[in-house]
Amino acid sequence: MMVNYLVKPIKQSIRYSFRFRKIVQELHEQQKNLKREQTRVKEDVKEAELQIQTQVIEDYVDEWLTNAENALNDVQSLVHRVEENKRCFGLCPTWCWRYRLSKEIENKIVYISKLVEDSHFKRIGHRAELPGLEFFTSKHILASKSSTAAFNKIMEALKDDKVNMIGVWGMGGVGKTTLVIEVGKKTKELRCFHKVNEFVVSQTSIIENIQHKIADFLYLKFEKTTKEGKAEELWLRLKKEEKVLIILDDMWNEVQLNEIGLPLNENGNGCKIILTTRRMTGCESMECQVIVPVDVLDNDEAWTLFRMKAYLDERVSRDIIETAKEVAKECKGLPVAIVTLAKALKGTKTVKGWEVARKKLERSRLMEVGNIEEEGEEKNAYLCIKMSYEYLKKETTKRCFLLCALYPEDHCETFSEICLGFGVIWQG
Repeated sequence: MMVNYLVKPIKQSIRYSFRFRKIVQELHEQQKNLKREQTRVKEDVKEAELQIQTQVIEDYVDEWLTNAENALNDVQSLVHRVEENKRCFGLCPTWCWRYRLSKEIENKIVYISKLVEDSHFKRIGHRAELPGLEFFTSKHILASKSSTAAFNKIMEALKDDKVNMIGVWGMGGVGKTTLVIEVGKKTKELRCFHKVNEFVVSQTSIIENIQHKIADFLYLKFEKTTKEGKAEELWLRLKKEEKVLIILDDMWNEVQLNEIGLPLNENGNGCKIILTTRRMTGCESMECQVIVPVDVLDNDEAWTLFRMKAYLDERVSRDIIETAKEVAKECKGLPVAIVTLAKALKGTKTVKGWEVARKKLERSRLMEVGNIEEEGEEKNAYLCIKMSYEYLKKETTKRCFLLCALYPEDHCETFSEICLGFGVIWQG
């Protein structure tokens, strides 16, 4: 036993010493292999990063590149030690030194071989998750009884596996968009869905425009050119997704979801859809399983919002407050009218100024415009917006307002360009 204990290490030492040159040669071969794979992986990473669609490189790829770089540095160090020891010991280096270095090199060869073997990744990166719609809590918007009830009803419906289509209806400016944005934010916070986004479906929207918006959201490049072909591609892609919430905002006309390519949620795959529209009949024609109304603010809620937006604090005289209340009543509880008019009048410091505003509203008339009812809150909303336009101080701002009004509401970039062009806002 003692003989075997002593002889085995001696044999191993002699074997390492005689194979030293071959081991060093094998190290150089593995060094070349690793450099080749390192170059290839770096090229793959570069190609992924240059793609139009944003790519995030996988963590394991970055880790491999770091390990490869460190291993190549270690090889250089080992090669340097071999050369140094050759110069020190000439052609007759010590057996002990050769044994130790051979063993170290052989371990490094095994490690590099494993790195080379692991360099063939199934994928280099993945598409980055865009924030999509930037959901925000509107601290400056009053949460009314109606909107709170609607919010809770929508959240309950989203939890129900049997519900895949929710309709939210209410007149223009009542706060439907703000409501569904808040719902979207909450579902993101609770991680109810893997993907959430909102798409504006204006009066002039055509199906292909909607298809392209959704495709951009999914990083999908259409291969087919026809509307039907794009619908099929969207359908197949969305069927592979788990728990997608799509918000179709401001729908004016009935749209067949299969024409767009939206598969409704089945067995956890496909979409749940929230749509907003101005008429309950719109929800019914789209066969929404849950229909949620959004009503105007009550008198107390309306006055609280108006007072907040017009900056009417406790220092304002009682006479101004009483007149301002009369002005606020003309908004008929409609949030968009309240906010618009209150902001226009927030610099009014005298009772006379508020009286002028009240009389203007009472006498104001609208020319006949399509889709505006003769009576009711919708008409009052347009009257308040018209009056806020009249209170704009600069002609350039008025012209900018009118030009922006020619475009659909989802043309945000166009609005910014117009405002920059008129000098209403500045780029800094």
